[in-house]
Amino acid sequence: MAILCSASLAQEGEAEWPADAWKEREYRYVIIDQDVRDVLREMGHNLSLPVEVSREVRGRIRGDVRAETAEEFLEKISMANGLAWYFDGGVLHVVTRGEMTQRRFELDGLDQQRLLGEIERTRIGSPLRMRLVNGGSVLQVWGPPAWIESVARKVERMREPTRHGPSRVRVFRGGTTETTVNE
Repeated sequence: MAILCSASLAQEGEAEWPADAWKEREYRYVIIDQDVRDVLREMGHNLSLPVEVSREVRGRIRGDVRAETAEEFLEKISMANGLAWYFDGGVLHVVTRGEMTQRRFELDGLDQQRLLGEIERTRIGSPLRMRLVNGGSVLQVWGPPAWIESVARKVERMREPTRHGPSRVRVFRGGTTETTVNE
């Protein structure tokens, strides 16, 4: 009975605790004089959040960073140190502003509204920019490399052909007998 209770509580907790809930958690952290990479890693540790910090991220943080939430803390650290961040639902990626990239995606034949909706739902970070150009036929995105790759995967998934109707499989067994399997 105890196992059933804990299983149902875990399922309820999963439904009520979205992947980006860490942003709203209260976060207070005292910094005396610390490497920015260490501050970011410690933040991840304190929030049970995997953090990937680019090798290019450098600098020291001196003084108190006053913030109410984890997202506000991350924003203040990022602004003061020229950083950008993106949360992919599992890992927090932090890079320098100089590492941010831009990419264009041709949207011919894609359901633009569905694609933009999917991108917007997973757009957790700062700064992340996207816009339609060339009369809406091209999507231009700008942000950390991990976000650009996430957008690229979404575009490619939408480009994959979908199967229409049943597929047929022919099976030959040493003779001329043909068996057709419909899905």
